[in-house]
Amino acid sequence: MSALVLQNNALNKFSNDLLSRDNKIANELSACISEINVNLTAEIEKNKARGESITAKIEKTFIEMNKKFSTEVSIKIANKFSACLFEVNSTFTAELVRNDNELNKKLTREIAKINSRDAGYISEAQKILSMVNNVTTRLNNIEEACRNDFSNISSEFTSIKIFIEAL
Repeated sequence: MSALVLQNNALNKFSNDLLSRDNKIANELSACISEINVNLTAEIEKNKARGESITAKIEKTFIEMNKKFSTEVSIKIANKFSACLFEVNSTFTAELVRNDNELNKKLTREIAKINSRDAGYISEAQKILSMVNNVTTRLNNIEEACRNDFSNISSEFTSIKIFIEAL
């Protein structure tokens, strides 16, 4: 969540920087246009005094200045944009790495807790199985003893029956 806040803050900063850059660019444009107007007006006056046509020269000068200015502005905007994107990316990446490390630590601790509980459960299960085995062995011994006693009792009844029939 904090990575998104940081990213949002960085994007707001970037947006504000672009707005201030736009204002600065607008001011620079205005200054350049004023300079162009002054220069062109001076050239027009010179050429009027000589009786020459200035239209072609004005167009050429305007095109050259427009190309130069457009290139400078584009480079400045691209550089600022790249710097801001790099800052946003770096901040976001650092926050993601920090969050990832925290999550890994928490998960490792939880896994250790689960493993220690599992070890305790295994130990308890082994004790219970041992007790069940002991009870089963005792029941088997009691069953065997009961069979032996039943055989002895049955044999005694048979002896008594034979003795009674003989009487």
